Amino acid sequence: MKRFIFIVLITNLCFLTGCEVTFEPNVRVQVIGNLVSDNGEPISEAKIGVYTRRRIGGFITALGPTGSDEFLLGRNYSVQDGSFEVNSLYDRDSDFSIIISNDNNHANYIYSTSTVNYDPEDLTFDLQTVTLPRLAIINYNFMRTSGEGNTFEFGFNFKDNTCYEYFIAGVLDASLSRCYEDRFLNRTLNDNSPDVDWSFTALYDTEVEFTYSINGQDPITENFTINQDNYELTLNY
Repeated sequence: MKRFIFIVLITNLCFLTGCEVTFEPNVRVQVIGNLVSDNGEPISEAKIGVYTRRRIGGFITALGPTGSDEFLLGRNYSVQDGSFEVNSLYDRDSDFSIIISNDNNHANYIYSTSTVNYDPEDLTFDLQTVTLPRLAIINYNFMRTSGEGNTFEFGFNFKDNTCYEYFIAGVLDASLSRCYEDRFLNRTLNDNSPDVDWSFTALYDTEVEFTYSINGQDPITENFTINQDNYELTLNY
């Protein structure tokens, strides 16, 4: 796969909001590393984006990290052997981030640090080997067949698909990092919205706790392990 390197200048949003982004003149940084899955296989075609002010231009959700391209400094993709290299602009900011994502196939990874008073050695962020666990898609379809007036409350406890690591001067700070934390998704179906057909992603080969209650009765909890790329859950109430 041929490598393409993109450098994006921050323009429109800063013009509108008056934000101050301080580029180091004639300075570029390099981001390098290797991506492997949890089974040791290299991951190709993953997107590696270098951002500044991600807390303003992007955020982490249960579906993964997002980043506003107005704050994108550089972007590239991993190649067949899993290696990647990004040449990027350099900004002095308290929220300098490298975001790695691969659609819904693997987990997302975020490297975050402050570059206000820090330069990496040789102006190179070497992420070394980053392991991205595989993901599974949980598709759930709940349909009311019992008629009007009946309600269905449900919730899922599962492992989130994002690992966020914060570094201070190149050293990982575990207290400010969070990886694959427990997430909770819940909803109530009623006359206004009696059915649902939706999906979410979770780490492959992990356990999901599914709890539900019909018409306010005592909740029922079932646990199942996600051992398929696409896990189907269908229920009528």
